[in-house]
Amino acid sequence: MPTTIVTFPRDDTAFAAFVASTIASLVPPADGDPKQVQAALRRWHTRAIVRAQSELARLGESVWYVYRDGHAGVRLEQDWWQAEGVATATLGEDEIFIDGDDAACALVDRPPGGLAGVAWRELVPPAARDTDGEWLFGPLKDGRPVQSVFDFPRDDGSWRVIEYRTIWLPDERVYRCRWRELAVINPGTVAD
Repeated sequence: MPTTIVTFPRDDTAFAAFVASTIASLVPPADGDPKQVQAALRRWHTRAIVRAQSELARLGESVWYVYRDGHAGVRLEQDWWQAEGVATATLGEDEIFIDGDDAACALVDRPPGGLAGVAWRELVPPAARDTDGEWLFGPLKDGRPVQSVFDFPRDDGSWRVIEYRTIWLPDERVYRCRWRELAVINPGTVAD
């Protein structure tokens, strides 16, 4: 019987696509083991948790809850990216940043102007850098904004959790990225 996957937050379509892509890339029996799926998801989302629902709760179905942030949270600010002064970066079609304002550079521990020429993959955990980005760029090229989070690995071993909202600007052939910090996670504070 196939497993039904329910992702949280429910409106994070990029995370849902990443979960589906990750599970599809695993070979049996890993694709049917919540702990192995969780380990694979944590290459990108360090706080991801996969929980199989109990026999009573699932009524004969196999159902997993997959939490991006380690819990079923809700967003409090739905339009944060429209605020004045929000961190903004421009990513080229070649997946290399063209520029970023001072706020964006500061979020990824770079000096002002330090995002120009940086590949986006350098900003995610090393284990996730070879991940196929089609789950992210496909919806963008189809004209849909993508909003999710990425965990930026810091030199001190912590991760800065950055929420992003990215749109594709077809006339300019660039991605406009808006960012904000959600949290800083120190080593050893991520639940298993």
